Amino acid sequence: MDIGKYFIEVKELPQTTEGLVQLLFLGGTYGYILCYASNLISDGSELLLLIPSMAGIIGSVVLPMLGAVPDGCMVLFSGLGPEAQEQLDVGIGTLAGSTIMLLTIPWFLSILGGRVNLDKKGVPNYKGTPKLTPPGNFDLFNNGVQVSDMVHTSAYVMLLTSLTYLVIQIPGMYYLEGSRSEQAAGEKKFAQFGAGLCVLFFVGYMTLQYRNSGAPDTLQDKTRDEYIAQAIAAKKVTLLGVMLAEYKAELRERLENRATSPYHKVSTADETTSFSPRAANPPDFSDRYMKRLRKILRPFFRVYDADDSNSLQIEELRVLFEDMGEKLTRQEVADLFDKFDADKNGSIDYDEFVQGVCEFILTNEQVGSGKYRQAHRLRGMSNLSRGDVESGEESEDEEEDEIPDDLKALSPEQQQRRIKLRSLGMMGLGTAIVIIISDPMVDVLSEIGARTGIPAFYIAFVLAPMASNASELVAAYNYAQKKTRTSISISLATLLGAAIMNNTFVLGIFMLLVCTQNLSWEFFAETLAILIVQFIIGMFAFKRVHTLIDGFMILSLYPLSLMLVYVLQAYGWD
Repeated sequence: MDIGKYFIEVKELPQTTEGLVQLLFLGGTYGYILCYASNLISDGSELLLLIPSMAGIIGSVVLPMLGAVPDGCMVLFSGLGPEAQEQLDVGIGTLAGSTIMLLTIPWFLSILGGRVNLDKKGVPNYKGTPKLTPPGNFDLFNNGVQVSDMVHTSAYVMLLTSLTYLVIQIPGMYYLEGSRSEQAAGEKKFAQFGAGLCVLFFVGYMTLQYRNSGAPDTLQDKTRDEYIAQAIAAKKVTLLGVMLAEYKAELRERLENRATSPYHKVSTADETTSFSPRAANPPDFSDRYMKRLRKILRPFFRVYDADDSNSLQIEELRVLFEDMGEKLTRQEVADLFDKFDADKNGSIDYDEFVQGVCEFILTNEQVGSGKYRQAHRLRGMSNLSRGDVESGEESEDEEEDEIPDDLKALSPEQQQRRIKLRSLGMMGLGTAIVIIISDPMVDVLSEIGARTGIPAFYIAFVLAPMASNASELVAAYNYAQKKTRTSISISLATLLGAAIMNNTFVLGIFMLLVCTQNLSWEFFAETLAILIVQFIIGMFAFKRVHTLIDGFMILSLYPLSLMLVYVLQAYGWD
């Protein structure tokens, strides 16, 4: 079915300045809708990170794949239709622009936002306060970031998967002298092999990601904990709505492991045994769970510990629980405070708070969803926002978020089911919009090139990634501003992961178009630019410390890659 027939036929717009303005407005409208749909897909898939049974496959497989769907659809529709060969310029522009933009501009912004002072030995100041002095310091050589092994591993995978381009590019040069039909016929078997290789690399990368998702302190693990804290603060879910589910999922896994082990016997002891708040770990709570819980709770506690005394009073505890979505009566708060205050000094320190929350979770697990408090009402009294979770600072904005109506008074189990439905709805709607809008968007970009005299490749190179990946620019900078080694590593590894998806998922679609639609690969200059940028970024990724001057060098690759393509095309290398 030709989806494009339901949209404005861009070729019928007046061949005047007014017609060009209308065309640009149409392109801006489609771009905004595509950006909105991309965010729907991203936000919907991220919601599933709150579902423990699905979090592993969501964080490692679904999130990276859905992130590549907008670019994949743009490439797909560029290779369909009667003018497919000409419109492939939009497809290669989208692929090249997305890959190069993600590896340069957000990378620079991550270094800019996450930079700290470097000492004389080049060691970053991640333990000092403040980490960057003086504020706004732009020293090109003595400011920078440090990355972990996760960035190095992602760089190896990116470089390996980038070799797939050579499978089609080398034979493409061999058949360059023939007609387009001869080129397409000669390249077909190589495109088939290349598509198969893309599928193999894609499956291999997804498998690697999924296997790593179960290990502690991985990219997926750290990203997920950050998102859980942000989701609680943003009133997308309550503390119990996610952490009780996390506890039950881990408990089931531990029981299954013990049941299958010849050296362990599942205990049938009474699970209601109380524990000392000063114990190293409460019963049934593993070291990994406690580590994650402490990370998630820390920003909430820090907001109310204004004097850095590492303690809370009873009223602060009440409002803190409200910020985590748990509306308690004053008597319930008083009872909790008494239990949390192990040394009875009239205040609660952070260790008491964390272990007290464990007892709160354990108590509600024993009560069960059938006896969930009817008085458990969730009101919009949040003092936290997403930014506060990342910075630990109290918001000055008096406008408060509210728990969605369909989550009010729901038990943790019911919240989990509702989140699944909401997530599937958002992902389904976003994907449908992307599929519908991609076809007319390709037509608009091609027509803009035709009317302005600018090749469609350059139009798509600049505009298409801004529509499908604009959120990455802001997210990379904001996340890196946490100024930790972990945050900068997650930011850069995520960007490398996006490039890997382009090398496998999106390029695989391109290869399939070449071999099924009898199209020819005529993109030597564009391919060379992609490979050079990925190689240079891979070399930078192997460095432990990235200085601010490195960031500016990486940023320069974006315009330089466009210049490279222009020069090569001008001298006939395409």
